[in-house]
Amino acid sequence: LHMFLVSVVLMPFAFEGHRRREQAERVKQRGQELVKAATNARDRVRRKLAIQEKDYAATKNRDTLRIYGDLITSNLYRMERGANKLVCENFYEEDCPSVTIQLDPLLTPQQNAAKYYKRYNKAKTAEKYLSEQMEVAHRDLEYLESVLQEIDQAETEQDFLDIRSELLDSGFLRKQGKSKKEMRRPALKPREFRTTTGYRVLVGRNNRQNDKLTLKDADHRDLWFHTQKIHGSHVILCTEGNMPDDETIVEAAKLAAY
Repeated sequence: LHMFLVSVVLMPFAFEGHRRREQAERVKQRGQELVKAATNARDRVRRKLAIQEKDYAATKNRDTLRIYGDLITSNLYRMERGANKLVCENFYEEDCPSVTIQLDPLLTPQQNAAKYYKRYNKAKTAEKYLSEQMEVAHRDLEYLESVLQEIDQAETEQDFLDIRSELLDSGFLRKQGKSKKEMRRPALKPREFRTTTGYRVLVGRNNRQNDKLTLKDADHRDLWFHTQKIHGSHVILCTEGNMPDDETIVEAAKLAAY
């Protein structure tokens, strides 16, 4: 009888331990999946940006194309169709050095000049387009770096679910076919701390929560903290209209730095 009672008492504890292990394993798996997805997305953006930067650098030499068009045009009178190059003086440079311009022998001199002008205009247009695309890529790269930091700091399964939802909405994570829809749990509240002097300090868990915390939840009298030029959580020191002392401000700043 005694052994039976011990077994009955221990069964709930064993079940609870098993449940916790399952939950911990599930949280770990979600974290690994998100790290892989965010890392792959970041690496894709890096490769794309490298190609854009290379193409952008090439557009910087476009003035040479325009000059070649001008030099061909100014030397039409002495050019013959079928020539594969033009050797002439470059009057755009001091002392007018000799320059060799490659030609397409299947085109007329006028068509060769037009070809260089076309390449010049194309490079000019590409510069503006690539500049805009590089700006987007840099923004995406910064965002994905911040997501990777959020994943590293995530503590619960809901933290990972919120980050996953954010990646889905931003287009960096694809929905998996017709898989069973996950039960949506209420979003977690920001992390909350108390300073030595009793002030509340709120710390965002992810990008969405950072924005909500700063733009909607915080009072205009509160103090906002964020690391300079480094990814990190938005930290709000709730002042309730009071002026916190230096020690309180330093404690809030330490949380932002951490």
